[in-house]
Amino acid sequence: MGAWGSGPFDSDTAEDFVDDLERLASLQRLAVLERVFHRAIDAAESEKLPAEVVAAAAVVAANLPSGASLSWNEDYPGISEWLPKPIAFDLTVLARRALDVALPVNGWFWQSWVDIEERREAESVVNILKSILSDR
Repeated sequence: MGAWGSGPFDSDTAEDFVDDLERLASLQRLAVLERVFHRAIDAAESEKLPAEVVAAAAVVAANLPSGASLSWNEDYPGISEWLPKPIAFDLTVLARRALDVALPVNGWFWQSWVDIEERREAESVVNILKSILSDR
């Protein structure tokens, strides 16, 4: 997995994904995010990339008023301006659903954490994202 921390951008997969997003225009980013969420919801278990889904959900959350000041946004200055505003309610619902499907309670993503404290921190991050996406 290449994870070095519990934040939404703290893995090789997530960092590569967000670095690629950073190079795109806002409408292109939006299209990529929607594809990631749909793919996560529709794909077989072996095809899901939970770290990418978490990073994508964090980008959406960063563009909502309640998520713009999250500490992990500092890794990508200006991330809260990456998407056209206002953020569509359907996008937040899609992001939340993708998180639920890509990160099932007993799924491999959660079992892959060796350090229980880091797993708890990652669970907290995902719960924060779900809360922000649900509070629309």
